[in-house]
Amino acid sequence: MPVSSSKNKKVAEPVVDAQAESAAKAEKPPRSELVKNIRFASAALLVIVASCVGSFSFATFQRASSQHEDTMMAASEVARDWGLNPLVAMAENIYYGYLNPPKVGGTPAQPAAFDGSVDPTGNPTSVAKPVRTPKTNIAAFGPATEPMQVPKTLTSPVKRLPGEGRWIATKIVVNGSAAIYVARIRPDTSHTSIYATVAWFDPHLLGFSQVPGTKMPEGNFDHGNGRVAGNLRKFYVAGLASGYKMNQSQGGYVKDGVVISRLVRGKATLLTYADGSIDIVKWGRDPYKRGFLVARQNLDLMVDHSKSKVLSNSAAEWGSAWHGTGSGGNYVWRSGIGKMADGSIVYVQSAALSAETLANLLVRAGAVEAMALDMNSGFANGNLFGPYLPKGRHINPDNPNPSRDFYNASERDFIAVFAKSPR
Repeated sequence: MPVSSSKNKKVAEPVVDAQAESAAKAEKPPRSELVKNIRFASAALLVIVASCVGSFSFATFQRASSQHEDTMMAASEVARDWGLNPLVAMAENIYYGYLNPPKVGGTPAQPAAFDGSVDPTGNPTSVAKPVRTPKTNIAAFGPATEPMQVPKTLTSPVKRLPGEGRWIATKIVVNGSAAIYVARIRPDTSHTSIYATVAWFDPHLLGFSQVPGTKMPEGNFDHGNGRVAGNLRKFYVAGLASGYKMNQSQGGYVKDGVVISRLVRGKATLLTYADGSIDIVKWGRDPYKRGFLVARQNLDLMVDHSKSKVLSNSAAEWGSAWHGTGSGGNYVWRSGIGKMADGSIVYVQSAALSAETLANLLVRAGAVEAMALDMNSGFANGNLFGPYLPKGRHINPDNPNPSRDFYNASERDFIAVFAKSPR
């Protein structure tokens, strides 16, 4: 019987699948090639980041130069345009709430003056000889009628300083009577070194309209040149900032019967008409005249039936990072507009207002219905023109922005005020 030998035994070799081996090599590149790919991807990412930073910096510089804004304000607006609203809002909350809050306590460095005067007027004094049948500046508005009674002196939340809360006539005169008055008053019991300004507008002597800016309100329509029409400029006496950007306003916009952005039920709505009249309503609840030219919404009514509706600064309707706006509790530049029981209009602006103190100030000014307008130092603007040209004059003397805002071309929409008749 033969004996088998291991020397003669043939060992079977494993069968190698050439295609599988090739695929495995393809799936797992050599280490040097992997490192090269990571380095290339990192370099590409750095180029993209650098490009974005460069583009952002260039856009910020360009905006700061063209809009006469400081770098921080310009950067925040560019960031908002890039869709970074929540990040900007969170940064604002930190900056205004912790890093740079307004001064608490103290007294104002300047008197409660306007236009160089602290003398109260008391009543609408005739400053030029009125004409019994005045001419009409703008046909649709009609002529000026008998001037209204100036409101009572405003109450101060702290011990009154000389002239505080007393109405001072501006140089805006229509058919012999001052048509706009200004009062200066502290906004609350904490920020006692800062004045708020309250302006009063007589609708018997003045007409109102809403003018779109070159970019706002956002939407697909002819924005025009961001200025009052040339044939109306000689009657143009005041310009007031309108509301927030539309994606932060929580509302809509309608112009000349065209729905640019759908009006939202329950939101504060500013209406202006061909006859120069103006109204503030809660949309879907309050009656209003038909045939309005412009309806502009911005948040909820801050004042409703003479009562503040801001029950909490932290409520989302007054400011939320996820809505793209800073907290309603930030004490910053804010502005608002209200309608009084007699139909006259009040406008409020200050450097240190929360949502709550803005609403309270509008109530103290006599507003029955009122709403917020624009906010932050670059945008809560209101200026006087007419006899104050060519420079223009801030309604609030503390305002840091150019006094010709809304006379020169504006990116943002605004409320324009016109004299119904000559001086």
